[in-house]
Amino acid sequence: MQRSSVTFRNNQRPAQSRMRAGFTIIELLTVIAIISLLLALLLPAVQSVRENARIVQCKNNLKNMGLACHNFHDTYGYFPRNTIRPRGTTQIDTEPEGNLWNWHSGTYETWHREILPFVEHDGVRVQDAVPIFGCPSDPRGPTYTVPDYGFTWYVGVYSNPDTLNNGVIVDDSDLRSKFTVSMDRITDGTSQTILIAERPPAADGNFGWWDSRCCTEDNISPSKGTNRPFSSGRHGRHCPDPAYYGPGEYTDRCSFNGLWSPHAAGGNFCMTDGSVRPISYAMGQVSAGNTTLMEALASRADAELVPGDF
Repeated sequence: MQRSSVTFRNNQRPAQSRMRAGFTIIELLTVIAIISLLLALLLPAVQSVRENARIVQCKNNLKNMGLACHNFHDTYGYFPRNTIRPRGTTQIDTEPEGNLWNWHSGTYETWHREILPFVEHDGVRVQDAVPIFGCPSDPRGPTYTVPDYGFTWYVGVYSNPDTLNNGVIVDDSDLRSKFTVSMDRITDGTSQTILIAERPPAADGNFGWWDSRCCTEDNISPSKGTNRPFSSGRHGRHCPDPAYYGPGEYTDRCSFNGLWSPHAAGGNFCMTDGSVRPISYAMGQVSAGNTTLMEALASRADAELVPGDF
């Protein structure tokens, strides 16, 4: 039996048996386009998740600070406030009782310093960053400091510059006698009175310190401010007057004159009952009787009519 055979000319295999290697330029461009599209869809989602995590951290900071204020109240019978020795509750090392204008660390104590033992950070220096006082949504970072002072992103509030000390957290450092606020003095209702609000430090680093004798504005803010402490912003632009609660900018000193938040839609607020709730910027100029909603929420005993759906 004769074996059949197939002979290929010039030692070449049939065309249909050849293996094709690599991609064509059209296929490669298609793959690149698909990957680019997927990345364009994915990156905003990743950024949104990260910002949501930062917002949660800010809320946790507010919650823990509110709890610290309540623990302080349980211990001393009143809420923390800015004050001077010997009226206050803290002392650093063996420093003696100070006077009003002695800037040495610890002579003047802010409400932030008074709650430090209740957030397990007692003994820190004025120039230190305290993690619970910082909001991670700020691009400067929650541990942003200058050589002499650390900052806070969370402040006590009062209604406006004409009503200093009508809120829950007050400042008696310039008063002749001790002034404190206890729970029974909050007659507007603890669920309708702000205890702590968000407000980032000033753009130039000169305001927003968590513990200094300089200014009440460092850690207590009007809910509706004026064009002070900064009268002009970038390029000599005049600051708004009044300064309503609303969006701000890290690079604009004017933003420090009123309440604002690092978050896009609005800020988070710790109410005096300890709850933390968001309030949108749309509420910044809403009226509540003869005042604004934010001014009404900042006062502890003015009997304003506050809507239930703010």
